[in-house]
Amino acid sequence: MLKLTPGRWASLGALLAIACLAGWWMLLRPATATDLIGLFPDGEAPTLYVDVAALRATGLLEMLAGKAGVEEPEYRKFVEASGFDYRRDLDAVAMRVRSTDTLLVLKGRFDAARLAAYAKANGGRCTPDVCTIQGSAPERQISWIPMKRQMLALAVAQDPLAVALINPAPRSVSRPLPESPVWLEVPGSQLHGGPGLPPGLSALLSSLDGADRAVLTAGVDGVGFALEMKATCPEPAKAKEIAGRLMQMTDMFRKLLARENQKPNPADLSGLLAGGEFAADGLTVRGKWPLSKILLTSMLGK
Repeated sequence: MLKLTPGRWASLGALLAIACLAGWWMLLRPATATDLIGLFPDGEAPTLYVDVAALRATGLLEMLAGKAGVEEPEYRKFVEASGFDYRRDLDAVAMRVRSTDTLLVLKGRFDAARLAAYAKANGGRCTPDVCTIQGSAPERQISWIPMKRQMLALAVAQDPLAVALINPAPRSVSRPLPESPVWLEVPGSQLHGGPGLPPGLSALLSSLDGADRAVLTAGVDGVGFALEMKATCPEPAKAKEIAGRLMQMTDMFRKLLARENQKPNPADLSGLLAGGEFAADGLTVRGKWPLSKILLTSMLGK
């Protein structure tokens, strides 16, 4: 039988204190992108992450959303009733789109009691753990669960309790996540065009068919912004094939503009699509498109 001497008691006490401090630090440490993504269930699906706090700090959030006060009356009523305004209170959002579900993890400042009151006042229901409310269509059932560390789990799905798919604690994420404030990761099984997608995005995904996965990022680049892509492939030959496909698509677009006696315009999508640059390096395909402020402003109708 192990005898606990005063020295061993001191060691056990020190270990217990370290464990308590570690748990306290985990609860107080701000949630990171890895923490948010780690709450999603296992499985491959397109995943979007937006660092809203970073966009707010640089003034990009106001550019993207417009000045406060221009929102729809329905949204203004929601802000008044719930106390939550994404312009002020949302710091980050992670979204994963599955076949019939959209799962989100939000990081910010939420008043759980006022959100629950809003749900009940609009035909929803709340238990101590979860709230549900009918969305804009019968198949859009909205459910949410307040979480620790200023996070909120939310789902939009046919199942009114789909939010239960989100893990209560983050699991480990095997791959390093992009450092860009805005990024989209698409697994290879989803790299194809289709109805309902913007034409430019549909063409891009179709061109990436055969890659294992692709990551699109948006960030500041010199005087403007840039969209960048990194696609990983199963073999170098496939990477070269995809890069060639992208270059051919861009070249065809440039020739089409020339045939119509037009030049790429930095204020519209022609400037973006014609400015794409691509290269294959081993198993990786990289792409980059210039996104000027004037184009961003034009696209948003500002």
